[in-house]
Amino acid sequence: MAKKIVKKKNIKKSASKKNIKTNIKEILKTLSKAKNITITGHRNPDVDCIASCLGLSLLVKKVFKRKATVINTDKMQRDLQNLPLIDKVIFNVSEKTLPKKDVLVVLDSGDIDRIGWISDILEKYNEVIFIDHHKVRNIKGVTMFYDDIKAAATCEIIFDIFSSFLKNFDSTIATLLYCGLSTDTGGFAFSNTTEKTLLAASKLMGRGVIIENLGNVVRKRYTRIDVAALMEIYRRMIIDDDTKIGYICLQDTINGHSMKEITVSASDLLIQMEDVFIGFIIHESEEDFRVSMRSRINKNIREIAESFGGGGHPKAAGFTVSKKYWTKEKLITEIKNKLLKLLNG
Repeated sequence: MAKKIVKKKNIKKSASKKNIKTNIKEILKTLSKAKNITITGHRNPDVDCIASCLGLSLLVKKVFKRKATVINTDKMQRDLQNLPLIDKVIFNVSEKTLPKKDVLVVLDSGDIDRIGWISDILEKYNEVIFIDHHKVRNIKGVTMFYDDIKAAATCEIIFDIFSSFLKNFDSTIATLLYCGLSTDTGGFAFSNTTEKTLLAASKLMGRGVIIENLGNVVRKRYTRIDVAALMEIYRRMIIDDDTKIGYICLQDTINGHSMKEITVSASDLLIQMEDVFIGFIIHESEEDFRVSMRSRINKNIREIAESFGGGGHPKAAGFTVSKKYWTKEKLITEIKNKLLKLLNG
């Protein structure tokens, strides 16, 4: 008799861990019943990633009166330092600083492995909710999945999920979500900007976006270290005048300073060059190459990233490959060949 009871419990647990495409109603229901909510995003987090995490944490506290904590397995990048409530995020989270395991929400990651070591302990959570605006690749271990690839940013999705609770949006929540929208759309100038995006931004503005805080986040402030890095990045640029393809190779440090301490975006700089239609940055670490790709023409570079096991958006994508299988020279050649086929196709 005891064996049958155990078997039924195991079956029930297995069923609860089934990967389910869900909807906004079910997400809200799960969050409203959770006792402890942990919210995380991808490593090397940008403004949309952290702003959506913080915005969600504030909303579940205000709407459902639930405890919510934002964590990240990576260090804080310097361009996040002026984001409201950034001091509430637990960066470089460890098992000791990890909140009590109940419901885990993963935002803006595209691939569950991008959240770092926490992806290895998903089975310890009662629910793992994955929310994204990217074309998702790997969500192994996720129990609830919701995406909207037409959304300009994950902050736009968080706004959508809680749009029926608009009266609960205070100025801090509005500012956080607006920051994510603004940065991921290039100040609403990128092609991912839609009428729906602008409507969300308008409604957030109506809830009291703090313009001074917004300006401190979206306007970059450069130190002398940043300017020196800027000059070095320009020096390392390689641009093919015929194909309009450009690239830069970088390490974890530049001029003796960590790239995470520098607010200069090599990807943005490269794609802003007049002679570059498609650009890529190779970030080299001890174990792998992380590639970031950008395009300002109507060619889907996500296809290239996917061919290397990555993903992203049609005009902004990326991937990571191991040094066990690639040299820098071989990787550059392969990327350029694939981009040429894309351009000529």
